[in-house]
Amino acid sequence: MSATLDLSKKRIIMIHGLASKPPAKDLHRLWSKCLIENIRLTDPVLGKAIDSSPGDLLTHTYWANATPHHIEDDRAYVKKLGVQVDKVIAERKTHKDGFHVGFGEKLGGFFKERGEDVAKLFTRALTVKDDVAKAFLRETELYDEDQFIADRMRRPLEDELRHAWDEGKDVALISHSMGTFIAYDVLWRFSHRSVGGFEGYRKKKVQMFVTMGSPLGDSAIRGFLFSRRHKDGKRPFPTNIQMWHNYSCLGDVVSHPSTLASEYFEPMKAVGLFSNKRALRHLAIDYDNLHNPFEVVTHAGNKKVKEKRNPHKSYGYLVQPRLGSWTSDFLRGKLKLEGAKGSTR
Repeated sequence: MSATLDLSKKRIIMIHGLASKPPAKDLHRLWSKCLIENIRLTDPVLGKAIDSSPGDLLTHTYWANATPHHIEDDRAYVKKLGVQVDKVIAERKTHKDGFHVGFGEKLGGFFKERGEDVAKLFTRALTVKDDVAKAFLRETELYDEDQFIADRMRRPLEDELRHAWDEGKDVALISHSMGTFIAYDVLWRFSHRSVGGFEGYRKKKVQMFVTMGSPLGDSAIRGFLFSRRHKDGKRPFPTNIQMWHNYSCLGDVVSHPSTLASEYFEPMKAVGLFSNKRALRHLAIDYDNLHNPFEVVTHAGNKKVKEKRNPHKSYGYLVQPRLGSWTSDFLRGKLKLEGAKGSTR
């Protein structure tokens, strides 16, 4: 590793979304591959440094087995999944920073250039919705109604955050789908609880919180978060997030509404959790209408699925150019946070 690039004090913690999932080791490998290749396109030197970095630079908090009905994906499915992940990475490399919809660019033109029609994209998203929504509703119902299972879902992330903070690491937390509100609840508890293993962590921070394909804007989801009983001041929000970026892909039916500004970013600015200064507006950003090229992978014997794309899939989120550039800045210590000098990319 370069003497000028020390990653030993950095930790990227990842938390997945809806079950079912590949075995933990395979999921971590595929997520890491997407993120690292994304970073490499932004910063080849950093990509090389990550290759030789300690094995705990990227960690994954796996909660899928907390659900009683979870069955891990079989080897044949994981193999097919790996092929699709490679295709997603290849498309990211081909289009480079043109991978996402640019500012002021028309959505129709963007997707037409990539062989997609916006109307058809939404139609297919509705066919994907049946399976995705059923899984989402099943998992969220368990989280809301069975606190024993919900505690088991949260515990891996709680333990990983304690471990990283105890080691003095700078932390980035990357979450997807249901993992975004599990992460939000965990961060809220570290902000406001002082018993049960949360004592001593009130002043600890997450430098970069990333939510991808998040349902946090949905009123039903907000209705069972720990913060739901609190309406005034800072109490409704985690106080340990220094920068929060939300990513939503076009056609993602779980990420609804697609932006979090009205329910989170603006109220958090109003109580001083994010700065209103123009120079610090990057601390809370919605990136929406993004392109997710992930093609559906089916299990053996499943002949019902006919749609081509699943815009909710995590792998298409993990290669978003802005995520790569901001993660690069985090690893290089260039994030401009309150009271610090750094990037305003």
